Amino acid sequence: MRQAPVEALAALPKASVARTPAAVKAAIAAFVASLFLPTIYTLGSINLSPTLLLLILGFPPLLGMWAAGRAGPRMAIDMLVLAFAFWAAGTRLTLLDFNEALEPGGVVLLQSAGGYLAGRVLVRDAATTRLAFGAAIAGIALMIPFLLWESVTGTKPLLELAGLFGKTLAPTQMDPRWGFRRAQGMFEHPILLGIFCATLVSATLFMFPGGRMRAMRWLGAPLVVLAAMTSFSTGALLSMNTQFGLIAWNAALRRVASRWTILIWLVVALYVTADLLSNRTPFHLFVDYATFNSQSSYNRILIWQFGSAAVMESPLLGHGTDDWERPSYMSSSMDNFWLVIAYRYGLIGFGLLAAAFVLTIIRIGRHHGADADINAMRRGAIFALVATMIAIVSVHLWNNSYIWLMFMLGAVAWMTVPDRMAPPGGDSTHPSEVAPENKGPRHVRLRRLGF
Repeated sequence: MRQAPVEALAALPKASVARTPAAVKAAIAAFVASLFLPTIYTLGSINLSPTLLLLILGFPPLLGMWAAGRAGPRMAIDMLVLAFAFWAAGTRLTLLDFNEALEPGGVVLLQSAGGYLAGRVLVRDAATTRLAFGAAIAGIALMIPFLLWESVTGTKPLLELAGLFGKTLAPTQMDPRWGFRRAQGMFEHPILLGIFCATLVSATLFMFPGGRMRAMRWLGAPLVVLAAMTSFSTGALLSMNTQFGLIAWNAALRRVASRWTILIWLVVALYVTADLLSNRTPFHLFVDYATFNSQSSYNRILIWQFGSAAVMESPLLGHGTDDWERPSYMSSSMDNFWLVIAYRYGLIGFGLLAAAFVLTIIRIGRHHGADADINAMRRGAIFALVATMIAIVSVHLWNNSYIWLMFMLGAVAWMTVPDRMAPPGGDSTHPSEVAPENKGPRHVRLRRLGF
């Protein structure tokens, strides 16, 4: 009898988690669980989510453990993420009045550096990686019935239930797509639900080897895809299609060692061909075919046109705010994560964050060891990161969805260092056990602070 994903998580092989300290397992579970909580706590005029509260409490010890070497060797990727986080906070404080900048500056620092360090310090081997991603998949599996109900009826059962115990996120009502309502689940917006679920598609297929984890792969993957589809988000659809394409390419050319070089040159050739033969730019073609309807694609083209022009008005430091110059008929929402980063924090901030993702992908891709399970995990991590980087060209991320992205980046960082990779069962001593080497109203809406 097959196990459901929630049961499969509980049935993780004992050998794979036996050496992981109970405190680390509890911290990972608590952090991932907090992402599914829509409760809002008020501190003066500030609204705080459970995840942000955990980061406020956990950031100092996480930073201390990383600095002391308890998360393994410090890497260039770490420096890029921390540099971006402090640069982003610094630009807010530099460009805005102190009272106006303090809250969003602190939030972007916590969400960027705190989210990354949570993954970097807590997730250090195969066992803890499966625990983190497995907990997220289990959370989605529990939400599925409510998401389907929300998609059909338009009601918000999860937010209504959470509202019985205190203030929660505000419901978001949007126009139907394909005759269905767009579900938001426990997140602030359907886009955020969709991207969160889409990041887990490759994880379900590549990070859970062996017979006992078959349920996580073959039942978890369809549930994750179904949950993402209930959001009817362009970003989620683009992310999943990208991952399916990479998976199919890898399977079809698995005996060709240079298959990824071939794919890169093929993409370059298609770009040049489209640029030469079409009366539209390759970006316009990409947006047109990647969105649900022509109105959505036209809006994203306008966002790129006016948003990129706004970026170049202050290319180095950025603007520090979300108030960008645009025609009166356009919404204030800039549905392009990378463009938002460049506008807020300048091309320097954009370069630091983008470089952290690209360097992670390159360094993971360089390693191909003898352990087939670890190699599969590397593949899943690369597919998820590449797909997400492409998908968020069409949507923006903020609050818990952004924190999860940074946590995921930190959680796969151990794969970039060959000698820190765990054996097949993940039966390795977690770095926290090892002394460091001596090297020297009922509903409220969260503002898009930081992200």
